[in-house]
Amino acid sequence: MMHFVLRRLSRTIGKFAFPNKFRIYLLKIAGVRIGEDVYIADGFTLACDLGSESNLNIHERVSIGPNVILILTSDPNMSKLRDLKDQFKFIEVKGTITINQDAWIGAGSIILPNITIGDGAIVGAGSIVTKDVPPYTVVAGNPAKIVRTVME
Repeated sequence: MMHFVLRRLSRTIGKFAFPNKFRIYLLKIAGVRIGEDVYIADGFTLACDLGSESNLNIHERVSIGPNVILILTSDPNMSKLRDLKDQFKFIEVKGTITINQDAWIGAGSIILPNITIGDGAIVGAGSIVTKDVPPYTVVAGNPAKIVRTVME
């Protein structure tokens, strides 16, 4: 029972001003794989079904800005659209998100399922990431597009 409560709490950590180490501790308890020296700011939201937290991988030295949303699962919940699930495959979306080492996710960004953020990549504030981000590139916008490389 306690494990269930901690998992539930870890999914809503963005609503409280917990210290970074405690946010990371709660996410690890929920099954998220997190590397060393990761920073996750206030307002972080992980949208997922219970048990799918293990589909999130955050590698070493990643920085996640305030109010970032990572979406692992998305479906119409209790809507009547759920009855059409067998007819329309798009109704339920599930996937993984991998944020590789040294990446930086800007404030207010949204990352959709089945996305990999490459090593050293930067996601500009307010971006909606719908495709993989190559290593050492800067993406921004809705949908996020490559703006330049980190080395420019």
